[in-house]
Amino acid sequence: MCAVRGRAPATCARVRVPGTPPPPPASVQPPLPPSPQPPRAGAALPPGPVLVLVPGPGPVRAGPNTAPQFQPSSYQASVGENRPAGTPVTRVTAVDPDEGDAGQLRYTMAALFDSRSDALFAMDPITGAVTTATPLDRESKSTHVFRVTAVDHGTATATVRITVEDDNDNAPQFSEKRYVAQVPEDVAPNSAVLRVTATDRDKGSNALVHYSIVSGNTRGHFYIDAQTGALDVVSPLDYEVSKEFTLRIRAQDGGRPPLSNISGLVTIQVLDVNDNAPIFVSTPFQATVLENVPVGYSVIHVQAIDADSGDNSRLVYTLLETGSGFPFAINNSTGWIVVASELDREAVDFYSFGVEAQDQGNPPMASSASVSVTILDVNDNSPEFTQREYGVRFGAEEALVGAPPPPLTLLHRAEVFWGPTTSWLPPPSRSGGREDG
Repeated sequence: MCAVRGRAPATCARVRVPGTPPPPPASVQPPLPPSPQPPRAGAALPPGPVLVLVPGPGPVRAGPNTAPQFQPSSYQASVGENRPAGTPVTRVTAVDPDEGDAGQLRYTMAALFDSRSDALFAMDPITGAVTTATPLDRESKSTHVFRVTAVDHGTATATVRITVEDDNDNAPQFSEKRYVAQVPEDVAPNSAVLRVTATDRDKGSNALVHYSIVSGNTRGHFYIDAQTGALDVVSPLDYEVSKEFTLRIRAQDGGRPPLSNISGLVTIQVLDVNDNAPIFVSTPFQATVLENVPVGYSVIHVQAIDADSGDNSRLVYTLLETGSGFPFAINNSTGWIVVASELDREAVDFYSFGVEAQDQGNPPMASSASVSVTILDVNDNSPEFTQREYGVRFGAEEALVGAPPPPLTLLHRAEVFWGPTTSWLPPPSRSGGREDG
């Protein structure tokens, strides 16, 4: 061992300076003289040999400021959602070759990209263990990235990526509170109606949704595809039987155990088509009317019904088999038949005709019925003689006083026969003797 002015002991070797005798063998080496005191400032070095320190092959120890290193420099970890606080996630480790306090590390962790992560995890500053600080929700945030730092007299950093694994903690949710579709009643079987959609915030099989009809399909008119939610009509509809259907749909995920939602409602409104002809409530229609009723008098009400709706059931009435001067008319909307001109039983005492009811569908449909009207008589005619003059010749022997003349005939056009009417002339008055000429 050797010493140099002001330096600590170190492993060194002797070097001979040219012009000086070689040192004696080590076995007979005399003891070294005391180390000279360092010269004062500005003093010249004394002549003689000079010792130069050269590093030897002994061990080298790190200085007190060696920086730690993470091995590895990045970490991947995962943890299930909804786990309690304190659930272990991972542990990071840094290496520091320093000894003693110089090699004592402390760990810290800070979120990258999203500061919300800081409140969800905790790190042990001594061991580097990472745990959950609160139950996690994958649907709120599925990945958390941190920078971890190891500090002694130097620093080292690494990244930690934590993936939150899914639990089946979300039921499917429908995209609409109520679905509404309109379908004509003559729609062909296996025609599409609509498609319901539900989504699940979970992942994988926990988010796989299957559909089914829970209620409202008592007649089996509808079918829903379990995978796609497509709703079809599979049997004929009839507006006159059912005008609307309300189906309740279930959406169920593929988790274990599964979660389901039965709040999906589908309202299917059946649209009418003009597939029903009008039907008269009674037929044939018969009526009687006095011949002297005024024009506009209501004679009979004909009525038909149509099972369809809207214009498909709005009826228009018309009279059939009538010619010019026909004494009756019909209100096209109400079906009331009224007197259109004066009646005369003595001219026509009975009418028979048809009536038609036609809806306003496209194309329209119609039905017809028969109507008969009998004209009743009133006493509106005076008796009439069949001749303007009547002559009678009497023989002498026939002219008996008080004998009736031959009968005279009167005609009466009234329905009740008031004739024949007979009358006679009283015998001429006689006053005393014989009448002249």
